[in-house]
Amino acid sequence: MLNVSSWSIRNPIPAVMLFVLLTVAGFIAFGSMKVQNFPDLDLPTITVNASLPGAAPTQLETDVARKLENALAPLQGLKHITTKVQDGTVSITAEFRMEKPVQEAVDDVRSAIQSVRADLPGELRDPIVQKNQPRWHASTGLHLAIKPHG
Repeated sequence: MLNVSSWSIRNPIPAVMLFVLLTVAGFIAFGSMKVQNFPDLDLPTITVNASLPGAAPTQLETDVARKLENALAPLQGLKHITTKVQDGTVSITAEFRMEKPVQEAVDDVRSAIQSVRADLPGELRDPIVQKNQPRWHASTGLHLAIKPHG
């Protein structure tokens, strides 16, 4: 019984033709591949912004941020919560697992926020729930470091 390598040694033309055919097919396939610098990803990341003008950061943390975080924490598929409190504003970013549809995540977050709305301060403006749009954010950054001589 002949093996492929001994047959290819005795008959090099078919082996070379097969190699050339596969190489050309590879180049054609590579050329037809779609490449995007910014692929269309619909990441299930939701941002909640709430503002209480004139409030101190500690008041925002205890009266607003913790209550909103506690409302979001039991949501199905939640992966990570990040909260930022500054100048009368609370910004909470809820990142869900990729399997979670974005609109379902937005609806879940809205209903969780509405369930604790009565517990939040009355002067608090209505929290704004929106999905993150990755195309809106800068995707590159510049980092500079200055090293002293010596």
